[in-house]
Amino acid sequence: MSIFVHYLKRSDVSIFYLFNRKIQCIFLDKMMNIITQFGSTGFALIFPVIFLLSSQQRIRNVGVDLIVTLTISQVTVHSIKRLVRRPRPFKTLKNAVAINPPDCQYSFPSGHTCTAFSFALPLMYYFSFISPIFLLIAIMVGISRIYLGYHYPSDVIIGCLIAYIGHFINFSFF
Repeated sequence: MSIFVHYLKRSDVSIFYLFNRKIQCIFLDKMMNIITQFGSTGFALIFPVIFLLSSQQRIRNVGVDLIVTLTISQVTVHSIKRLVRRPRPFKTLKNAVAINPPDCQYSFPSGHTCTAFSFALPLMYYFSFISPIFLLIAIMVGISRIYLGYHYPSDVIIGCLIAYIGHFINFSFF
């Protein structure tokens, strides 16, 4: 078992360095700083309200589903962050680059990625004709978190998984 865990950790760090060091450039620095905002708290608070203010019931339903999925997933993410307390890669790895590092010191799981997927999944359900766009944005938010030096790939994957579970709970029980 320890060989498997060692392999996973080594792979996590290798993939981190691929995105964080090997493809660094000024254009991507700027682009990833913009893309990562689609998983931010501000975006998460404002975007569902816009849906809730609609005169169409179907659009208001989207807003409600976004809020429920976000609430379930973010409570889960922040609870796990406080339990696991994994330091961010830029604090523990040699030569990791951190562009505008966040205040929160914990890495696992990625809250921004979870937020992006908590938006993408309900939007993909309601607006399936443009679902690839929502999925691409969510994936890019996850990649941006690695590129910017804030998260390991495993943080991003688990953030995505938590959003999926939150979406599943929302659509199954509410």
